[in-house]
Amino acid sequence: MSETLNIVGAGPAGAAAAYAAQKFGISAVVYEANPRPAVKPCGRGVPTISDMPFEIPRERIIARIRGAVLYVDGIKSVEVRGSVNGYIVDKEGMIRDIIESSGGELVTSAPYNPSNGTVRVGGEVRDLKSGLLAGGVAFYSGEKIQGVQAIVRAPRLDSMDYLYIDFDTKLVGYYWIFPAEEGVEIGVGGFADPASLRGLLDRFIEARRDLLGNGHVLSVAGAPIAVGGLSLGSIRGLHKVGEAAGFVLPLTGEGIRPSAISGYEAARAYLMGQDVSETLRSLKVSRAIRVHSSILSALRRLSPEDRRRFMLEIPAAVHEEVALGTMNMGRIVRALAAKPLLAAKLMKYISLR
Repeated sequence: MSETLNIVGAGPAGAAAAYAAQKFGISAVVYEANPRPAVKPCGRGVPTISDMPFEIPRERIIARIRGAVLYVDGIKSVEVRGSVNGYIVDKEGMIRDIIESSGGELVTSAPYNPSNGTVRVGGEVRDLKSGLLAGGVAFYSGEKIQGVQAIVRAPRLDSMDYLYIDFDTKLVGYYWIFPAEEGVEIGVGGFADPASLRGLLDRFIEARRDLLGNGHVLSVAGAPIAVGGLSLGSIRGLHKVGEAAGFVLPLTGEGIRPSAISGYEAARAYLMGQDVSETLRSLKVSRAIRVHSSILSALRRLSPEDRRRFMLEIPAAVHEEVALGTMNMGRIVRALAAKPLLAAKLMKYISLR
């Protein structure tokens, strides 16, 4: 076994893989193509359930989440307080801390070339014949959607401690408002081109002036998001993990936690000489991704009117269990007891293995 684990990509998966390597007494070298890690814009939400492979450093927690409000085409559908808990994190700082605490080396501005399996570090070219590929959506071969997000200074929401989500049945996507250091992150993602999404985002910001007040936009950025489910395998000896392997929950776009779990478990399997793809395929979060993919496919086959009816009918407990990927069947069954037709539809997707 090599004394060094090569990891391409300094995202949540790459950091978690370096963390796992430390437990085997193996040092990790994490190569990042960009000048700094975590450049992809995202909501940076992490639920406080027990499956994160590492503890989030306390100083990297930006805000604590204590609830969520869900709308469907502007109609309030679900509001929960207390049972939905999580953090908004400083993703870049968290990733740097985890890699550093694991004893790993972070090498930035070091792009990986999949055509020949090399990484360029300054004027040096290094061959990478084995390790993990956590390079993000650029290496994902499944279906993607676009997301566009703005940072908005909104004093009215300075103490925001909940997630705001508004599902758009025509877009088959949703708008979000999450807390951030500088104000709030407001975004939209769905099956449309970036220019159309930017227009939708601008209109949404203006439509929610009741929440935002006179808050102004500080910056706007966009990126593709993997929503096509798992895409396991390897490229030139590097096993795909994180978003490169599809570890994003397709219905919600949550990627930090699924990616971190995949990076940790892939590194553990790799260092123990186990089948990495089979290990990843058998994870609980992988089942959640399959369920999400199945529900998303079904939603896309419906008309906007039927999508709206379906989304508005789902009880809060089921929204929560599916969104988090926890799939507590007892809670789901109890929530659906009075809705047998809806239960029959949903159980077809949730019962996937």
